[in-house]
Order: sequence, then C-alpha cells, then structure tokens
Amino acid sequence: MSESTTETPESTDSAEYAEYTEPAATSRNVLVDGPELFPGDTGTLPLKLRQALIRLLRGPYLDATSSDNVYNTVVDNQAELRTRLSELFLTLVIDEDRKVALLRPVDMPEPHTAVLQRQREMTREETLLLLRMRLLLDRHAGTGNDAVIARADIVEIIEGYVDPGQRDAKSVEDVADAAIRKLVQERRLLLPTEVENVWVISGALPLALPYEHIGDIVTFMQALTDASGEQPELPEPVLPEPTTANDGEDIA
Repeated sequence: MSESTTETPESTDSAEYAEYTEPAATSRNVLVDGPELFPGDTGTLPLKLRQALIRLLRGPYLDATSSDNVYNTVVDNQAELRTRLSELFLTLVIDEDRKVALLRPVDMPEPHTAVLQRQREMTREETLLLLRMRLLLDRHAGTGNDAVIARADIVEIIEGYVDPGQRDAKSVEDVADAAIRKLVQERRLLLPTEVENVWVISGALPLALPYEHIGDIVTFMQALTDASGEQPELPEPVLPEPTTANDGEDIA
C-alpha cells in the first residue's frame, strides 16, 4: 500500500505576502531627474526652481527688484511651477507689466485645502488707506516715476476717516503708525526709500486690490465712508501672510 501525502494549503495571509514583492530600487537618472540634492531625494526640480517655490510660498510676493533674479526664474519656468503648485491648490499669478508674481489659493469647499496663512483682517481706516494708495499708484502709471507717500500724508488720510469722537492727534497717529507697520513689515506694500518716513508704493498693490476700473475704487470708497448707509463688506487683500522663521524674523 502506498502512502498518500496531503498537501496543506498555505494560509491566506501567507499567500498575500508571497504575492507581494518589494519593488526593486531604481537608480536615479541624473540626465533626466538632475543630481540628488540630499540623501533620499526623489524630487526632479533643479535647486533654483525649488528655491523659487519656497520664496513664493513664503510670500507675500516676488518682484523684479530682487538681486538674485528669482522673479525671472519664476516667469521663465511658470508652466512647471504651475503644475507643482496645483498639487497644493494654489495658482500662480504673474503681472508682467508690473513684474510681480504671487500665489492665490483656489476656492475649494473641501477641508484641508488651504496652504497659505490667512491674512489678518484690516480695519476700516487701513482699507481706506490702501484704496487711496491704489489711486495714487494708478495716477503714476506710465509716467516712469515711483508713487511715493510720506508718513505725514498717511496721517492726513487717516485723520479724514477716523471717527470724529476719536480724532485727537495721539489716536490718529497711533492708527497711522499701526497701518504703516502692517504695510511695511507684513504685506510689503510700502517699500523703504533713502528718505526717512517716505515709502514707495509697491507695484503689487493692484494685485492685492484687483479693481479693473478706477471708478470702482471711488464708488467703494464713497460707500465705505457713507455714515448714513450700511457699511459694505471690506475687500480682502489677496497677498498671503509672509512665513516667519522660528526666531520670529521675516524670511520672505
């Protein structure tokens, strides 16, 4: 009598593991992917483009005044950058006339789709100041001259919009200085000059307050300052907040 042997089937778990084979490590194609920038690097963008992406994400914007030509890098490689930014629900906005580039978030109803920090809300007086600056900037368009504004001008503008009951010199100057700090340090819409307390209005302002027609700005200002009517919703500037380093220094 011959002995029969019964084969015991492998367990389902064993079969599943048996079917899985660890993918073979593929060597990096330096000609296609570029050199590895750090151990385990799987990215394919060259260092210059990765740095440009970081600069865009830090915000609030890039312009042609940078000494390292990062703005030109963004313009020359915008197709590749747009693809990468789309993965983060961001669009790249480039104004080649004003030579400004910035990011805008895509309006998505789903959660966890916002990458950029939400901006701090602006007061009524700060918004009116921005609108006046926008009018001044547009007035200088095509002249070849920078639109400049002094602290005394800002104080005068603020004074015209502050509540009459709070219109003492101290409070007006405090509001003006707070607005200046925000526009210089956070939003970079006021750029320093060699003259103390005088700033150049940034060419990025039209992108922060994207009105197509001057008349729209004037209409909004009139509605905003009409005490008898209902105050309209303040426009929200679209420049992202700059990222700060661990020590609190602005690294934009």
